[in-house]
Amino acid sequence: MTHTPLLLALFLAPLAGFSQPAGDDRGLSLAGWGIDEKDLDAFARQAAEAGFDELITWNTDPAALAGFVAACARHRIGVYSCIAPMSGLAGLWRKRYPDRPVPWQVMTGDEEAALKFVTAGENQYLIGYQFGGEPRLTHEVLTTRIICPGDANARELLESQIQAIAAVPGIRGLAFDGFGYQNYRRCHCERCEGLLADYREAHPDMPGQQAEVVFFRDMLVETLNELARYARAQKPDLRTCVHIWPVFAPEPLYGNRLDVDLCGQTAAWYTLWPVERIAAYSRAISADATEFHPRQQGVGMLGYYDRPGRFPEKDAARVNLEIETMVQNGCRSIQVCGSIDAVRNAEIAAVFRKWFGD
Repeated sequence: MTHTPLLLALFLAPLAGFSQPAGDDRGLSLAGWGIDEKDLDAFARQAAEAGFDELITWNTDPAALAGFVAACARHRIGVYSCIAPMSGLAGLWRKRYPDRPVPWQVMTGDEEAALKFVTAGENQYLIGYQFGGEPRLTHEVLTTRIICPGDANARELLESQIQAIAAVPGIRGLAFDGFGYQNYRRCHCERCEGLLADYREAHPDMPGQQAEVVFFRDMLVETLNELARYARAQKPDLRTCVHIWPVFAPEPLYGNRLDVDLCGQTAAWYTLWPVERIAAYSRAISADATEFHPRQQGVGMLGYYDRPGRFPEKDAARVNLEIETMVQNGCRSIQVCGSIDAVRNAEIAAVFRKWFGD
């Protein structure tokens, strides 16, 4: 959608007098998922102008990261490198264990059938699919395969990635993405089934469904916390951040259990959530952040893609409303995915600059 400069100025103008909620003197900070590698210096400059303090890349190559760090440092932006138990890790697995299958998570037959339906043609853009957010459809599943979080050899590969990232001079932090379940609830592999049976036997007073939820939630929590501790052991000042994705459907806001510096949890998804929902999630994300770990700062994640016909359109007024709602309900730090789309769209970049710029 195109807005005239006058119309854009009309709804941005109130932000000029924006004041922080009473009693909260923390400044606002903005991190972005995605770095445009094609014209790195120009992108870093534009991201800085839009108010980004930190950028996160899924690139884990040390040589590439060194270039990102240097380019972003010129514009006072810190860089995080993200690891994920998905296709990149699968490539490492095949090199390390060429004779062993990748330990992908296992889903039920109905869930595999749902996967085939969602990935057929353009279905995922036509049926209300949520792309790893809170599901609306029966048996909704992520279209991307995920490696089982309980696999010890996969954990070792993730640790090798952490070692390489931590050794990059000037890298600000390590990010986690994709740590969840393809069906948003659990894994049905033989090992997970056995471990769940053992857990139920050890907790006879816990109802079966509750035991399943707690067991698979805690598997994610323990995996991420162990990796975060490993990262700090490699480099004590290495910052850790996460976006909880895909959603853990039984408990979407479990992220305050994570021992990380910055815990990103979705407050405004790519689809158009009601403002009341954005406000409620923002309050929970900010208020509950230190319940389990004092180091954690709760971060609200805002989803934005400028891809008409594939994702719901968010114009500048809508993005402004979402940021305002998040900030006024306690989120002083915000992540946006994707930052490349946000920076490229001049009207959207102007909204972020009003809130987060110098």
